[in-house]
Amino acid sequence: MTITSIDFETANPSRVSICAAGLAVFENGELTETPYWLVRPPKGHGWFWPNFIECHGLTHLDVLDAPEFPAIAPEFLTRLARADFVIAHNAAFDIPHLRATLDHFGLVCPGFDYVCTLELARRVWPELPSHSLDTLAAHIGHEFHHHHAQADAEAAGRVLLAMMKYANASTPAESLQQAGIKPKRFCQ
Repeated sequence: MTITSIDFETANPSRVSICAAGLAVFENGELTETPYWLVRPPKGHGWFWPNFIECHGLTHLDVLDAPEFPAIAPEFLTRLARADFVIAHNAAFDIPHLRATLDHFGLVCPGFDYVCTLELARRVWPELPSHSLDTLAAHIGHEFHHHHAQADAEAAGRVLLAMMKYANASTPAESLQQAGIKPKRFCQ
């Protein structure tokens, strides 16, 4: 079972302003790789808002020599296409950014099933005061550098695995079924 977790950081509210991308690939419950890319947003979408810089610490100088998304797309999208499940914490943020970026550059949209760990956590642990990624990571005892795409992707994967264990589920599908959630389909 391959679970691939995604996370993006953005320069501003534009859905094509991805400035960092991170993945965490888990094979049968074990973290096997965590690729990370700095990404230069396309012309017209690369202005860095101060509150975004304050959040993730990246500036235009960090991505000045970084590739645009099409350069990382083959490697990034291949990992998503071969995953049994793709996850994102607050998929309502990450998935529209991916879709808009693919559309902007005219890139092929791969089909894959995805799940939002935020939505699942609200069902699995309703008693928690917050379901933010940092709160959930603290709840499961995972320390990480929040708002770093690579670290956030890994944390979301670890949260999913902890929720599966808590629910005594052997697969993400089983965990979702218990919570009454269906995976969503990307690009189909």
